[in-house]
Amino acid sequence: MRKIDYKALEEKVRKNEKQKLAVICYAQNNGNILFLHRKKEPFAGFLVPPGGHVEDGEHVEDAIRREFLEETGLELVNLKLKMVTSEEGPEHYNWVLFIFTGSTLSDDFVESEEGNLVWIKKEEVMQHNLSIIDKELFPYIMDGSDKIWFAKIKYNDEKSFEHLEINELNL
Repeated sequence: MRKIDYKALEEKVRKNEKQKLAVICYAQNNGNILFLHRKKEPFAGFLVPPGGHVEDGEHVEDAIRREFLEETGLELVNLKLKMVTSEEGPEHYNWVLFIFTGSTLSDDFVESEEGNLVWIKKEEVMQHNLSIIDKELFPYIMDGSDKIWFAKIKYNDEKSFEHLEINELNL
């Protein structure tokens, strides 16, 4: 994995101080991707990849490893940054989000307080209950290339995205 200056990247894409740092990972095992059926906002009721907040002073890659382990009981390997988003909107929808792909050595997860975990076949993901924005981002994240994408997302008061712009990120 190439060396990434996450702090500089955060500063480059951050639009305002309301944006919180977060991480998620689309982790694979035997052709399946692990998803969490969210209990609370953001995206309550939808399937999302495990992840969470980056703590103050925490390195982004350490944060995704910690959050993933806390929510699933699984360790991540082959971690790769695939997308960074700058999101603006109502409460719970203001993020600088680092989206990773990776894999796990086991498919035996623990139950999560955040919601129910489920493995979904990679080729069937788009047929499941992902949010509209996640369905837009998923093909870029799983494109199989070494490209890192940047997405600017603006949500309206109904928590639907009203603007989406995706470009290759130039580091």
